Amino acid sequence: MSSPSAISTMFLVALVFMGTVAPPPQAEAARAFFVFGDSLVDNGNNNYLATTARADRPPYGIDYPTRRPTGRFSNGFNIPDLISQRLGAESALPYLSPQLTGQKLLVGANFASAGIGILNDTGFQFANIIRIAQQLQLFEQYQKRLSAVIGKDKAKQLVNKALILITLGGNDFVNNYFLAPVTARRLQFTIPAYCRYLISEYRKVLKSTVYRSGHIVTMSSPSAISTMFLVALVFMGTVAPPPQAEAARAFFVFGDSLVDNGNNNYLATTARADRPPYGIDYPTRRPTGRFSNGFNIPDLISQRLGAESALPYLSPQLTGQKLLVLNSKR
Repeated sequence: MSSPSAISTMFLVALVFMGTVAPPPQAEAARAFFVFGDSLVDNGNNNYLATTARADRPPYGIDYPTRRPTGRFSNGFNIPDLISQRLGAESALPYLSPQLTGQKLLVGANFASAGIGILNDTGFQFANIIRIAQQLQLFEQYQKRLSAVIGKDKAKQLVNKALILITLGGNDFVNNYFLAPVTARRLQFTIPAYCRYLISEYRKVLKSTVYRSGHIVTMSSPSAISTMFLVALVFMGTVAPPPQAEAARAFFVFGDSLVDNGNNNYLATTARADRPPYGIDYPTRRPTGRFSNGFNIPDLISQRLGAESALPYLSPQLTGQKLLVLNSKR
């Protein structure tokens, strides 16, 4: 998967299912599924745009049923696909797909576009991408198209009962603030101030979405999935990428399968990632205890810091000087 996807699926799926989405038989309550955001959830819109942010070539799609690139920034399915599967529904088509007509509109639509962020200046290097304000405008256009198919009242009812997923934030760091050693946003904000600014702007996006849909939004807290909240929380503390990385004295990780890198391997539990296909893309090509095909979020942060990955707290190797570097409790 691409790094946003590697930053990945479990927490978001858990977040969604703990929110408004329930597995069958309750799934019938979800009448449509609308997706907004970036490459973590884009399932092909950028293939219809003149942009460099496209997933239309291998190795994208190598594990998809067709074994071909689909426009998803993933080796196979992405988060919206997994949610749709859990609901027993077909995946929502990209809004720009010519196949999104007639009864297909009742399933919902995916408006996401790789490269975008919360801020309009994020991802400028990708040129033609559908920024979040434009995605919301397309959502209004969608509702008019839907009304033409099933009538205004039924269309409003369908939208009001729908599940809405928004994933934003990672690109505001990777493809904006930290895009170069010196950027406009770095000159304008410190990391804590930038995080506060992003959160305030993200709040506006959520309010605008609720206004347009009249429904509670289920979201990936700005990239506690993609990376925004995760990076925000870390960087608002002591961790920062080079050259600020020297301020990082230790790295402690708490959580679930999204960040577990092996603790469960030392426990008598069925929740273990000690068999293939876990680890197939890890350097050793073997399962490591990470619930991932390769690296996970803490690994990526450690790499960004130029540090070694945190060891599982239960690992017998976590002794001596290893305790002073990075520690992990998951």
